Amino acid sequence: MSRPATRQSTSIGQKIARAVVTAPILAYRYTFSGLVGGHCRHLPTCSDYAREAVAVNGAWRGGWLTLARLWRCSPWGTHGFDPVPDIRGENHPFAPWRYGRWRLCSERSPADGGKAERRA
Repeated sequence: MSRPATRQSTSIGQKIARAVVTAPILAYRYTFSGLVGGHCRHLPTCSDYAREAVAVNGAWRGGWLTLARLWRCSPWGTHGFDPVPDIRGENHPFAPWRYGRWRLCSERSPADGGKAERRA
């Protein structure tokens, strides 16, 4: 998936929000993660996914994507390659949980009625 080469200008408030959301991720990455080992069910790792989600989609949408990713990383969750989606065009002001991708989906095919397939 290619992203546009031009990047929208961000305000000071957006930069501060991204820094506030990214700080605990970096704190986890450089403290607790080293103690428990670098084991993750997905690629990229959860902390890399969180940093990229916040960088690409902003603090609010990226935070919801990160929460959904951590949910998928549970023992009953999914595994495999899970890239960060670009959801900057989506707008759900009264239902922010819709920003999250709660299931790992590969492709939607018309043969299965538009239902998502799980990756192996």
